[in-house]
Amino acid sequence: MNGKKWYQSKTLWTNIAALGALGVQAAAGKTAMDPALQAAVLAVSNAALRLFTSEPIR
Repeated sequence: MNGKKWYQSKTLWTNIAALGALGVQAAAGKTAMDPALQAAVLAVSNAALRLFTSEPIR
């Protein structure tokens, strides 16, 4: 079976970190930056990481 283990995925960890940041902001009742900008940064990050992805998750 080819592929990397799920915990080796940089894309997955990036999205988990973004979800954690969202939770912290929600608990604090304020945002670190504009939500639209946050979404754009995450989208660009995911696209960039996708360019370097060569193995599926198993």
